[in-house]
Amino acid sequence: MLNDDDEQTTFLLYAPERTPHAWGLDLAHLGDALRGSFHDVSYEIRQDDVHGGAPYLWFWAVDGHGTGFDGTALVQGRDCIMLSSTTAGEAAGFVTWLRDSYLPAPDLIRYTSEDAIVEGIESDWKLPAASGEDDVAEELRHHLHVVSGA
Repeated sequence: MLNDDDEQTTFLLYAPERTPHAWGLDLAHLGDALRGSFHDVSYEIRQDDVHGGAPYLWFWAVDGHGTGFDGTALVQGRDCIMLSSTTAGEAAGFVTWLRDSYLPAPDLIRYTSEDAIVEGIESDWKLPAASGEDDVAEELRHHLHVVSGA
């Protein structure tokens, strides 16, 4: 659910700490899944100094609402996806797709934001396993509200 008042940030989505590869993330498969699910997609697997030489997937995708997602996916240490320069409302569409259409189980998403990292908050936030896109957007907004101390 878009909200013109949302500020852009970066969201980090990742597998639970106790099962860091629970997503079974495969970079090429994720690229193919994005291409099969979104209207306009560009992606490539890169291996450079950005993530210490570890391979990662860079992607850009546009959903049916015209919302663009710019991100990276990484499997080093923990399965992880980063959505850059997005709002809570925009990110909710991607996060809901990831949870409901890509991951092997809906309770496997932990997340944080650039805002939380800047504030030194190291807690993992758990995304609800069953909620609609509007509820996911509200969950992400709540997270940002809490970490900003507002």
